[in-house]
Amino acid sequence: MPRTGSGARFTTASVALVAVCAAAGVPAPLYVVYAQAYGVSTVALTGAFAIYIVPLLIALLCCGSLSDHLGRKRVAVPAILVGAAACLVLSTVDSAGPLIAGRAVQGLSVGLALSALGAFVVDLVPATRPGLAGAVTSGAPPGGIALGALASGAAVQLAPERAPVVSFLVTAGILAAAAVAVVFLPETVRRGPGAVRSLRPVVRVPTTARAVFPAVCLLVAGTYVLGGFTQALAPSLAVSVLGRHDLFSGALAVAVYHLAGPVAGIAASRLRATHALTGGAAVLVGGILGFVAAIAAGSFAAYLAAAVVAGAGFGVAFAGAMRVLLDRSPEGAHAGTLAAIYLYCYLAAAVSSLLAGVAVEVWSLAPVAVGLCGVVVVMVAVGAIGSMVRMRTA
Repeated sequence: MPRTGSGARFTTASVALVAVCAAAGVPAPLYVVYAQAYGVSTVALTGAFAIYIVPLLIALLCCGSLSDHLGRKRVAVPAILVGAAACLVLSTVDSAGPLIAGRAVQGLSVGLALSALGAFVVDLVPATRPGLAGAVTSGAPPGGIALGALASGAAVQLAPERAPVVSFLVTAGILAAAAVAVVFLPETVRRGPGAVRSLRPVVRVPTTARAVFPAVCLLVAGTYVLGGFTQALAPSLAVSVLGRHDLFSGALAVAVYHLAGPVAGIAASRLRATHALTGGAAVLVGGILGFVAAIAAGSFAAYLAAAVVAGAGFGVAFAGAMRVLLDRSPEGAHAGTLAAIYLYCYLAAAVSSLLAGVAVEVWSLAPVAVGLCGVVVVMVAVGAIGSMVRMRTA
């Protein structure tokens, strides 16, 4: 089926993808409220993030290529509606149980949407700006998380008693509207055989992308390790280490890193993919070192400045990495490629966040954050260097 890209259609698919990801960012600023009001432990908070990842990974592993067989809309619309249902569950949180359950359903929604809506974005990208596809598919998860966190952070600052319920109800309504908008998009994939067979849990990386895939994924997984820690524990870091006591500062601590990424990624969409990957990685390492300095100094302002630098590096590097892999993936295999990328990224984020939550109970937050920053620097540096070597020899 030929591409039917246009500005309006591309924007609709992109906004829908951002909306699903934004819903996943809404809980982050509320974690401090849950801990203070309902006694939810740090282990439970990081566990909620890890539990969110499990169905997300299952969806990517088993359903990552499903829209290549059924069509984009037949997977994307249910994914969005599942996200709306998750918000309804999360609006009832008064203990760890509903939080974990809602996050699990939310993970399923995001996992289905990342491959189906992400591939929809790639299919509908205007021919005059092909680089936008990589920028949006890499930037939608962190950008959406930032927007969701800022919105719920502002709400909880203005009306702390009502915000946890109102934030999720409003988000559910936005997702329902997004589902309706996607229904009216033109289908870009003909329905074909193989849908049931595609549900087998197999990571589908096209042979043309396999040579560079491990190194590129190590780089982007490092950015998700840092992002996962930021979502789960940055609000607590702002309060206990950086000297902030208002709830909106916790939302800023989450949002700045995640919002700077997609803005920088889109701004750099005209760069060559290899230049974006390596240049972004270098900037990201500089930002991470800034994180360490800010934590040592106990400065929230320095932390936000480092978050802007790290986020910009992350966005440019991830957009370049996406383009490197998508350029090596044939037509009809984009959903599988995207699913494989996100699978490894979210798996790394889930494992590291869970381990960090346990480690905080033993060593406290600041040293764990610094240690995690060191791990991410190694992952990013090795991934960037390995990617360049493989691209030259492949």
